[in-house]
Amino acid sequence: MNDKRKTFTRKDIAQRVAEKRNIKLHLADDIVETVLSSMREILMNADPEVRIELRDFGVFEVKLTRAKPRARNPRTGDKVFVPPRRKTHFKPSKLLRSFLTKELSDEEEALLNHENEKEPNVYANASVDDRVVH
Repeated sequence: MNDKRKTFTRKDIAQRVAEKRNIKLHLADDIVETVLSSMREILMNADPEVRIELRDFGVFEVKLTRAKPRARNPRTGDKVFVPPRRKTHFKPSKLLRSFLTKELSDEEEALLNHENEKEPNVYANASVDDRVVH
């Protein structure tokens, strides 16, 4: 994992909300907690699927997946049965997607190339079947 990557927590979000709304941190923290817990409850109570659409941010969805009776453990090669389950999916809004698809700056591209040099290619000597992710 990259140690230089900035990770924002719930507390960081609450601090930004407090600054933007000029309210006390504990009040902003309660608001952020309420919003996040409400979203979590909606997603966890999906029967069987649900969608939360936040304009100019994106869409959170809970979708059903099919069973995979012929899945394979790529490390051991053993065949395993993967039962049907729910999965979460996030689709960014047009605004967010336009930012994410923008060309990288020279600095970002150099950083990306530097990170790729450090990470070993776990699939370098693997067959095509070993690259399948289940």
